[in-house]
Amino acid sequence: MLVAQISDIHAGPDSPSLLIFERAIDWLKAFRPDALVLTGDLVDNGWREGYRRMAQSLRSLDFPVYLLPGNGDDQPVMRGELAGIGNWAGTSVPMHFHAALTGVTLVGIDVTVAGQSYGDILPHLPWLGSTLADAATPVLVFLHQPPFEIGIEVLDQVGCKNGDALLALLKAMERPPLGILCGHVHRAVLGRTGSLALQTCGSLCPPNPLLLGDRGDLPVLDASSFLLHEVRNDRLLSHIVSIQSLAEGG
Repeated sequence: MLVAQISDIHAGPDSPSLLIFERAIDWLKAFRPDALVLTGDLVDNGWREGYRRMAQSLRSLDFPVYLLPGNGDDQPVMRGELAGIGNWAGTSVPMHFHAALTGVTLVGIDVTVAGQSYGDILPHLPWLGSTLADAATPVLVFLHQPPFEIGIEVLDQVGCKNGDALLALLKAMERPPLGILCGHVHRAVLGRTGSLALQTCGSLCPPNPLLLGDRGDLPVLDASSFLLHEVRNDRLLSHIVSIQSLAEGG
């Protein structure tokens, strides 16, 4: 089972990010994963035409698509323009999703807080607990803001609050999810706590610099990227796909 994850496009009228998104979608059409998850911050400043163009691209796919909003998304516009594509669990906020596919269960939690850059998982733990209790296959959990620190202070300040409560819930389960897969930080970060993978997806907009500790703000060498998650024999293996490599045919 192969699940693609794209995050943080931040499309705008004067940005190349939408073109990069369309290039990634063209590649995925040929690669044909089993599903695609978008983990938020699709469009900046409520740009309706951007959501419409994304909808057009996503409708061309022959595999299911699941969408989460990010703190930068205009949720009413996003829901209106992507209706019929997002596969949300309800018709209003929060914009969670839950999909039992062959061999894997995908669970998306909308942890956004209106008007804030940070997220908060605490109000959604009852829904998550009851959803995971019904899962019959290995689970991948998706959020926009990561509920764990990545070591970049300015980004950790706007992560997902109450991450410890989430990790406690998951670790107490007889069969915890394989991973918590997020966006928001515009960098691919891979970690683990116990058997639980902790990951953030790279962005299609320009990546953020690697500001660790008191090290200087060095030039960003990273290319735009997304992830491909493979679930096999109850194990998760994630591949980073660089858009620069796509452009070069590598």
